Amino acid sequence: MNRSIPHPESPREAALRHVANHQYAEAVLWLERALATATAPDERQAIANTLSDVASAARAGGDLAQAQRALELATGAEDWADLHCRLGTVLAERGRRSEARQAFDRALALNPRYRAAAVERALLDARDGRIAEAMQTLRAMAAEQLAGEPGAFEQGLARLGEADFEDAAPLLHRGLERTDAWIEEQLHAYQALVYQGDMAAALQHVRAAALERPGYPDLHLLLGAHELQMGATDDALESLSRALELNPDYHAARVEFARALEAVGDTTQALSQLEMVLAGQPGHAEARQLHERLTSRRRGGRTATASSAQRS
Repeated sequence: MNRSIPHPESPREAALRHVANHQYAEAVLWLERALATATAPDERQAIANTLSDVASAARAGGDLAQAQRALELATGAEDWADLHCRLGTVLAERGRRSEARQAFDRALALNPRYRAAAVERALLDARDGRIAEAMQTLRAMAAEQLAGEPGAFEQGLARLGEADFEDAAPLLHRGLERTDAWIEEQLHAYQALVYQGDMAAALQHVRAAALERPGYPDLHLLLGAHELQMGATDDALESLSRALELNPDYHAARVEFARALEAVGDTTQALSQLEMVLAGQPGHAEARQLHERLTSRRRGGRTATASSAQRS
């Protein structure tokens, strides 16, 4: 009698099974354990995206503590602007305004054009009594072409000017949401293709997204990381350079750029890039680990060369 051998659950499948039963803490714990053993970049990206999905479900289910925990793990795995923005939103809802402000500031440091994060940051300022400062930020944004519901952003500004925060926030979001929702849709569609193992289709998808929205450094980082994984190092260097042109302070892109430089044998430049990251963020774990590995390998190579010369 032939019996099929069941395939073990992927971290995503296991987490979503817990989410279906409203077991958000169990879902987060499962993904935390998976993250601890994940080494490949695509694994960490997949887990970060699943943590983001779990956070959405936990927030909708009223479990803000687990939504926060999921997003803290996700931002630890991937330094993405949208994850920091979502973490800031949850922190603000929990009344942790100082931490929320830090999360929004990080999102804007990664992507200065991230309008959703700018709105959330301005709303925090307004609630803290800095309404004039918030209005100045948002009026500058209103002068740009917005992709959301026509007139909603201006109505939100009017409500904010009257200190009507509860009505202002949804109107401001409705004035923006198509643009930022589009980016999130692209990231999820890309990750779905990675889950299916169709790396070529995933590459085509993120490349098309980066061409359609060339001003988003997150997309160029994702494209460069994928190209590097597929061995297209020259393409990866070009994509990652573009991400850094758009945002020179994008540490995640600079670390990935260092990986690409290492892949083409330019260890000196790779170390230089990592040192730039560590100068701005000394505790950056990935940059520190890669820097130590490259430095150790370089020392080992010099020792072997010296030993060979002595034998000669």
